[in-house]
Order: sequence, then structure tokens, then C-alpha cells
Amino acid sequence: MNMTRTNKSNLNTFFRLFSKKKADNSLCTYKIRLTDSQKSLIIDCRGCTTGNSGLDDQVCRKNIFQIMIREPMVNRLVLSHLYDRDYEGENLRRLYLLAGFIDNMRVFCDSEIPAACGNCLSERQEFISGVVKTGLEDPVKAYNTLVSQVDLGAVCHNTESGHGHACTSEYIRMLVSMSECTDGMAESMGANLSPDQYYTKVIKPYTRPKFSTSRIYTEPPDNAIFLEGYDVQRSGGRAMEVSIYSLSDRPESLYFLIPPEYNLRPEELELLESVRSRLMRHRPDDLNFADPVNSREYFRRRCQQILSEEAGLKDMKLKPDKITVFADILAKYTTGLGILEDVLSDSRITDVYVNAPVDTNPVHVVIEGEECSSNIYLSQDDVDTMISRFRALSGRPFGEANPILDMDLAEYKTRVSCIGNPLSAGGLAYAFRKHAQTPWTLPKLINEGSMTPLAAGLLSFLVDGHSSILIAGGVGAGKTSLLSALLLEVPQKYRILTIEDTPELPLRDLQRLGWKVQGMNTRSAIAGSESEIAPDTALRAALRLGNSTLAIGEVRGPETRMLYEAMQVGTAGNSVLGTIHGASTQTVYERIVGALGVPEQSFKATDAVVVCSNIRISGSMRKKKRLVQVSEVTSGNWDGTGTFFNDLMMFDASNDRIEPTDLLDMGQSELIARIAQRWGVSIDEVLLNIKMRAHIKGMIAEAGRARPELVEADRVGQANNMFWLLMNELQDEDGGVDLGEVYGKWCGWYEGILSRNE
Repeated sequence: MNMTRTNKSNLNTFFRLFSKKKADNSLCTYKIRLTDSQKSLIIDCRGCTTGNSGLDDQVCRKNIFQIMIREPMVNRLVLSHLYDRDYEGENLRRLYLLAGFIDNMRVFCDSEIPAACGNCLSERQEFISGVVKTGLEDPVKAYNTLVSQVDLGAVCHNTESGHGHACTSEYIRMLVSMSECTDGMAESMGANLSPDQYYTKVIKPYTRPKFSTSRIYTEPPDNAIFLEGYDVQRSGGRAMEVSIYSLSDRPESLYFLIPPEYNLRPEELELLESVRSRLMRHRPDDLNFADPVNSREYFRRRCQQILSEEAGLKDMKLKPDKITVFADILAKYTTGLGILEDVLSDSRITDVYVNAPVDTNPVHVVIEGEECSSNIYLSQDDVDTMISRFRALSGRPFGEANPILDMDLAEYKTRVSCIGNPLSAGGLAYAFRKHAQTPWTLPKLINEGSMTPLAAGLLSFLVDGHSSILIAGGVGAGKTSLLSALLLEVPQKYRILTIEDTPELPLRDLQRLGWKVQGMNTRSAIAGSESEIAPDTALRAALRLGNSTLAIGEVRGPETRMLYEAMQVGTAGNSVLGTIHGASTQTVYERIVGALGVPEQSFKATDAVVVCSNIRISGSMRKKKRLVQVSEVTSGNWDGTGTFFNDLMMFDASNDRIEPTDLLDMGQSELIARIAQRWGVSIDEVLLNIKMRAHIKGMIAEAGRARPELVEADRVGQANNMFWLLMNELQDEDGGVDLGEVYGKWCGWYEGILSRNE
């Protein structure tokens, strides 16, 4: 019995001395940071002398767990070094289980070790003493040791028959109690993993450089299956590594991005942090921060200057291209959008979603029609900084009274929509919709599978025939992309007026290519301006600016009645092109006539409705943007039965393409007949015109498959111009045109273009 008390005393003394030494001499500096949504425990690892701070170092583990025992109620643990490692959610829960396991071992320091016969006491003392000591620095190893000992059993060395069995059972029960001293420990440990596997494979932190508040996983999860990888070249020479994974346990892909700042050497990170600290103290009085391009360029140049100075002080030799890359990284985190800027620079991405609360939801992206989760997590600081900047740039209010903000980010060719409290549960949320880097063209849409050459030829003909066309579809169905492509089908001799609330159409590109385009915005995008132009005011101004093709970014408000009145009496110009939300022609009619209050007879001013849609081919998870319907609006007596449309082309899901209906094949279209009458030609000539345009679009698309630059706007615009020139040049005295001769000469010209550019 005396030996048992001695054992207990020794354990207590050991535990007290060890804990006191840790508390007095070894605990790292740490602080608690409180925000509206969470409490963070930040441990300063910069002074670590072990050369490797984190859970994979036993000295650091001792410090981390002792600090966690002191601070048991936090939402995030941050190990702050050159790279900050953030633990939260399930990973933080596992760490607290381990810290609790260490803390609960104190109870067993006051417990007597069952060894009634005395023969096994020293061995059991040594074992439990070792487990307690190991647990302080490696609780996973201590837990595994306890479980293994229980599985093996404990043998009493008393050889007298009938003795020792009771104390052995009690000792095993004590070991079981020690292993189960923390609720949830067994479930958390799962399989019998080694400590190294558990600390590095099971408990995974988010990682980030100190100058970034965004976090990423730097290793894919265990359920990830590699599909493909590619590099994205950023401005300033930065190359990013992108990998796409499928996930074995759910029908979703993972977009895995590693920005270049995550591959820097320690001395390079120290240099960037030093430069960033100097930049944060530098605020020039004469710089216009409302101009993002201007402020970014200023800070980029300033970064280059300070980088050279700091590198000299640190006796580092930096090549010019390295300075350029580092300056771009720092500009990204000072005047840019941080890691989101990298995501938006990937040309394969069309949409980026940031759901609230941002701390716990990964950034989602849409890459070539497929929605993916990512390894990127933004912080509350990120979204708060962004909304402050967007509010200043747009000049529009945002807050509880106005929880919605839409604006265009011209620098990134992106439209952003933001919602906040009280509309958004959980705080700020964002949706970024990227514009095309270059304008869409009909041949490019053909190569994307969105339409067939015949559909492209028909649409080109309808635009050239001054038709009024509504492009319908759901969110992200490709309405604006098609509208952009159709503007290139307007002959350059005609003027185009555009009306948009959020600029998306490529007006600058069209103007550069020679199109006569005048853009009009229905909302102010000037910082500090309180005025906003109502859509009906902009439309009234457009109708007074002379005969033009009118392109409307979205038909959706009370100004629609004015538009249809102008279309009906012929004052809307050559033609009207616009987009509208609606999944079918019938939905478009019901919205315009029912919801927007346009009289039924006025709706007849619409010549055609074109429907775009996101199609899941064969029920797969990947969505494809497709043109699914081209319908004309009938001019006959409407009897209220809902038969207001004649379909000219319809989508065939089995072939994944839009096909002509008998109405188009047999030349019985009312709209085509009206255009033929206005042009003074026969139906057969018009149908031949459509087929000729289809062959031309198909030829350009085919050439573009091998040489993508041939389907870009400049080349397609050049081809369209030659077509119109030949149509004018080859008219006979009566105004007629030999379409076969036009087609032959155009093909000869295009073959010459191809041969000269090979």
C-alpha cells in the first residue's frame, strides 16, 4: 500500500513540475482576437527555435495543447508564422479533444494503481508514468498505447493460485477509463493511425501567407481523384497551378488552386511581408483611389521600388522578372481582390460564388458549365473590404436599408452582385459573372456547340432583315453572349444604340473594329454621384437619337410599354434586339403581356423569340449552353388559345443540336416571307440566302477549330464586311444579286485569307 501511495505522489510531482516548467518557460506568446462572428486564438510561432513550428513538431505540440487547455472556447486556432495555419470546424474539434485528453489525465494522477499483490506495481507505475508523459507531448501516441495495452491485457506476476486476478481486472478497467476519459475521443481517432498520419493527414489546416486573410487547403482531400491540371498565366508573369479533381463520395468536382505566393521560400516571404508593412504606412494624398486601375498601377510601381530597396538591405539578389512577380502579388493584396483575382483570371471560369457565412463555405466556381467547390475560403475581412471598395466605386448605397448591390468591375471584365443583411442569412454573399475576354461571335458559338451553322445563318439573316428579336433564357444561359454575337451581324453602315443597367456588351471592342456604337447606362457608375438614370428616360433619349439598331441589355421594367409602342409605330429604328428572362416563348409572352402590361396587339411588334438554355445532356451533371428554340410571332388573329408562335427551329436532345422544323424547310415562315417582300425577292432566294450564310458561318467555324483566332471578332467582322461588300458590288441593274456568284467570290477571298495567314 505504501508503494501505491508513493506511486501516486511521484506522478503528481512529475505532472506539477512538468506543467510548471511549461507554464513558466516554454509557452508561446498568444492572443485572443474577437470579431462579430468568432473568437480566434492566435499563437505567435515566429520566434520558434525548433526550425519547424506546428503539430508535426513535439515541442510545438506541447505548447499548443497547453495553451488550448487554458483557452477552451475559441472558434479558430491560428499558428502564425511565415505561413499562417488556421484550424477550425472539425479540425479544431479534434484538437480540443486531444487537449481535453491531456487535461483529463490529471484525474488519474490522483488515482491508486491496482496492484494488490505488489508484484506488478513497479511495472504498472512505469507504464502509466510513461503514458502520462507521452500524452503531454503526443496525445495520439498515448491514446494508441493505452488502447493497445487494453487489447493485449495485463498479466499479474503473482504465481499463487487464485491471486492477482481481481487487481488485473481493476487495472484494465483503469486503462479503459483513461482511454475513454474524453467523450468522443474514440470516434475521433477512427482507425489506428500513427501520430504522424493523424497530425498531418486527419487534422488539416487552411494555409495562407501572413499578408493574406484568405485560406486554402494546400493538399487535396483523401476522397479526391485527379482529373487534369493546367497553369494559368497571370499578368506580371505569375503562373498559377490549377488541378481539377472528382470526388469519390459525391457528384461534384473540386477546383484546386495553388497561387504562386504559396510556393515562395521563407526569405522571400519575409521580404514581401516587410514591403507590405511599408506599403500599409504609405498613403499618398494625390492618388485617386476611386480609379482602381490608376491606384493599382501606382502601388505596383511603388512595390517594385521598395522591393529593390528591401532586397538590398537584406543582401538578396532579385532578377527583374522576380521583382515584377512579387510586385504583382503585393498589388493583388493591397489594391486588388486578393486570391479572388487569381480565380477570375482563369479563362475557363465563367462564374464565382461566395456564400455566407464566408468563413465556413468554400468559394464555388463554374468552369465550362460545371459547378465545382474549391480549396479556397475567404475571411470576413475579405468580404468586408470588398464591399467597402465596391460601394465607393459604384457610388451606390449598401446597408440594411439597401442590401443589394450590382455593379460592373471593368478592370476584371466581371459583373458582381452582392447581398447583405437582412436579406442574406449569415452575412455578405457575392456572385461574380465574368464577361468574355473577347466578344462572342456566331462561329465561336458554333464551335462551343451552342448552335448549328444553319441556326447561325438564320439569325444572321433575321438581324440583317431588321427583325425585332427577344433573346430569352434563364440565368447563365448565354443570352448576353448571343446578343453580343448578333451585334456583329449588324452591317457597319448602321448605327447601334445600347441600353444597359450593368455594362456587359463589348462596346469598346466593337468601336475598335469600326462599328458605330453608342452605349447608354441606366445607372450611374461614378463614385459620389447620387443620380441614377431611369430605364424609361434612357429609352426616351435613345428614340430621339435617330434611326439606329437598338440593343437592350434586359427587358424587364415599365419602360417595356414605351418600347413596344415605339416598335409598333416604327420609331424604334432599324431593329430591336434585347434579352429577357424566360424559359420558353410562352413564358416570354406571359411576362411581357401579363407582368409588364404590354397590350397583346403591341406584342405583335416582336418578330422572333430566341430561347437559350442550360441543358444537361443525357441527365449528366455538366450543363451545356444551347440555343433550344427559334420562333416567329404570328401576325394572324389571336384567339386567346395561346398559339402565338410558329417554331422555325427546335432543340433535339437526342442529337444535342437544334434542328429546323418543316415550317422553315418548306419556306412557310411568315417572318421570312415579310423580309422577302420588303427586299423584293422570292422566298426561294431568301432561303438560299440563309443557307449561304450558314455555309459561310460553318466554314469560318471549321477554320477556327484549328486556328482559334479565326473565330474572334476582328476576323469574323472582316469576313462579314466582305460579304456585305460583295452583296452590294454584284447587284445587277435591277437590284438583283446572284447569290451563287457572291458565295463563290467570298469563298475565294476567304481561301486567300487562310493561305496568306498560314
